[in-house]
Amino acid sequence: MARTREFDRTIVLRKAIEVFWTRGFDSTNLLELLEAMGLSKSSLYETFGDKNKLFEEAIDLYIKEVAFSKVEKLLNASSVKVGFQAFFAEQIRCCTDGKFPGGCFLVNTAITLNNVPPPLAKKIRKSVEQMRALFLSQIQKGQKAGEIPRVKDASALASGIIGTSMGMNVMARVNMQDVRTLEQMVETTMNSIFG
Repeated sequence: MARTREFDRTIVLRKAIEVFWTRGFDSTNLLELLEAMGLSKSSLYETFGDKNKLFEEAIDLYIKEVAFSKVEKLLNASSVKVGFQAFFAEQIRCCTDGKFPGGCFLVNTAITLNNVPPPLAKKIRKSVEQMRALFLSQIQKGQKAGEIPRVKDASALASGIIGTSMGMNVMARVNMQDVRTLEQMVETTMNSIFG
């Protein structure tokens, strides 16, 4: 008779996210994960497989639970400008929320891509590319609606937004209390898009 799992998969996965988010993939060892998740080695392997698979599942849950909230704000707004304002407001909230280790789990990982196994690095790159494509489509939508001047290079603006978004996460990691710097970064980016 098989033993039933005595833990909530999502709860222990959130604990793994926190360890990876704080320490990075490469610097996180198995003992730290086991201690944070409250699992035995055999339970971790039976449930999640190896460290790489656990990390991949952690990324998926992070995107679903944290990153998607920003995307929802962007897509569900009354206008493109309001959408970007809401996106960046949510970004600042997430960057400075004391319940998170600081910055963005994906960005923190992206900074150390050379230390991440190739399939996981590919997953991170794909996530960044998807965000850039989303920004590009919103900018083009704003140009069609007359919110954003058509003479502006939509592709360059999308890259600029990615740069600002990633930079905000790094700045928040340096000093989570410095909300004003993050707001200034947003103001500069919004002016470059809509000004």
